[in-house]
Amino acid sequence: MGRSRKDEAPSRDLAAWRAHLSAIRPDADPSEADWWDTTWESGTPAAVGFLIPRGFEAYARVLHPARDREGRGVRWAAVAVESGTTLHPEAQWHRLAGGRDLDPRGAGPDPARWPGNEPMVGTLERPLFEALADVLASHTATPDPTFVAFWVGHGLWPRSWDDAPTTHRPARESYVFERPISEVVTLCAEAPAVGYALGTPTGTAIAFAEGTPSWIPTPDEQFESFAPHQWQSPSAWWPADHTWATSSDTDLDSTLVGGSRALVDDLLADERLEVLPWPVDGSLWAGADIVNA
Repeated sequence: MGRSRKDEAPSRDLAAWRAHLSAIRPDADPSEADWWDTTWESGTPAAVGFLIPRGFEAYARVLHPARDREGRGVRWAAVAVESGTTLHPEAQWHRLAGGRDLDPRGAGPDPARWPGNEPMVGTLERPLFEALADVLASHTATPDPTFVAFWVGHGLWPRSWDDAPTTHRPARESYVFERPISEVVTLCAEAPAVGYALGTPTGTAIAFAEGTPSWIPTPDEQFESFAPHQWQSPSAWWPADHTWATSSDTDLDSTLVGGSRALVDDLLADERLEVLPWPVDGSLWAGADIVNA
């Protein structure tokens, strides 16, 4: 007999959880993002000053893992070895993984194409985000509060948020929340579940069970089955003292971090994460990877 997501949902007081989720709403003053000096006027600018603020002592790129055919996490370094390509700070996934067809200007023999799945874009998986948060927590004097921005266009948010104030200072229009650093992981799991709690999930779900016709779950069934499994890491995140900032653009398969040299050194040394040092003039545009061209 097949198992539904409802079968896998953790046990909890659903009525109390629904009430808790229903009360979540963007609650920070959007002007808290005004210090971000990110702009895009034209062309293909460097990531610093476009996706993440200028002026930090050092920057890092946290790579989102790929998946092999069995769904197991795989680091970019391993994909580079298998594909015969080179991992470097401005590496682009499609070139690293042998996808030269997206930019056919390269010369020489084609690299071996990675047979697995590509990294997730726009979000860092929960265990890795928890590891990132662990490191960041020790590099701010103001762990309470921090400010969490979520891009409005993720397609996850309830319609009741449509009148909430937003900021345009990070690279994209975003809702902003104020949370202590110890509560940000929880917010990332709960904010995308609010629509289910309010009975207004985005999109249409279709349920399947072995030996029975498919059906469209009711809003209550969707809440019970899907809400406990939601996750979205911040589009941007920073503490009140502005000692660091993170950026996970919706189109990108890595998260940028700016901060002190000590912070970047700690990220590079953390074995839970795959991290590369990021050059101030580095680009994440599709054509930036000239090493694997």
